[in-house]
Amino acid sequence: MKLVAGLCVVVVALCVVQGSEARAAEPEPRYKQFPTQEAPAGKGARKFMFTYTAQIEKLPDGTKKLELWLPVPPSGVHQDISDVQFSVKPHEINVEPAYGNRLAYWKFEGAEVKPVEVVLTFACKRKEIALPDVSKAKALDETERAALKPFLEGNKLLLVGAPVKDVAAHAAGKAQAQHEISKAAYDYVLANMQYSKAGQGWGHGSTEWACQSKYGNCTDFHALFQSIVMTKGVPSKFEMGLPLPADKQEGAIGGYHCWAKFYLGGIGWVPVDISEASRDKEKFGTYYYGNLTADRVHFTTGRMFDFVPKQAGEPVNFLIYPYAEADGKSIATGKTFKFKDLQD
Repeated sequence: MKLVAGLCVVVVALCVVQGSEARAAEPEPRYKQFPTQEAPAGKGARKFMFTYTAQIEKLPDGTKKLELWLPVPPSGVHQDISDVQFSVKPHEINVEPAYGNRLAYWKFEGAEVKPVEVVLTFACKRKEIALPDVSKAKALDETERAALKPFLEGNKLLLVGAPVKDVAAHAAGKAQAQHEISKAAYDYVLANMQYSKAGQGWGHGSTEWACQSKYGNCTDFHALFQSIVMTKGVPSKFEMGLPLPADKQEGAIGGYHCWAKFYLGGIGWVPVDISEASRDKEKFGTYYYGNLTADRVHFTTGRMFDFVPKQAGEPVNFLIYPYAEADGKSIATGKTFKFKDLQD
């Protein structure tokens, strides 16, 4: 009996060791390998309370399962998020592995399936980002180069490589250094794109649309910028958020705003906001290369990623608004946003 008991102990111990080894062998999420160094903070800063309201007002008849995902803003070098609260407690808050975006998730089944409103509130302290001396940028080392590889890859809308080779060559001109290429791309997009929401087709972050139509919103401006710099070997990423009016201390916010960043060795991620620069070139044409005001809140990074838990639909192009599925099919959601400045 003692021998049998001893064997049982050994078997259990071996199982525990093998289980630990299996867990240790799991690959690290991709986003944890990304460089996090950022351009320095500027003098500007803004502190505010933010309210994000998501509504599902109508469900298909006979819905058995309702799922809802919301982005949760991250804290970082230039943004501090605190006092996060939900009116309805999420079932889970997860981090998706591609870009490290935080996602709140709700699942309703049976009698719980009905129209719902979820209110997310948080405090945000946002810092201005200031243009560093980009001439001091260093060549990327092998570790940085490997970690930044995903930021040189396009997708079905963000074209990189052969499809935009000629455009990238024309935009970059004689620029050789990475900071020179990024400035040439910024100037090219600023000179050739118009901010407009006329007709249909804009707002998907399509390089092809930007090249052919030469107008659009922030997604289209920055898709073209990214296509140029990435094709020329400069890593770039896409950030999505919500803008705050600079001339108001509180109020409603109509819709999203996005910007891009490019990476320089020894400096880190440097921002551009070309669509905002285009709306007042005389005032902001130069500023928004390398500088970024504090009048915004960053919610998500990247494009074409899946949620956790995974949605039934295709990878999302970008995420800022509520996303919901009824029995595995995407449904319409409502949303409102408002802010109020806080005093230090």
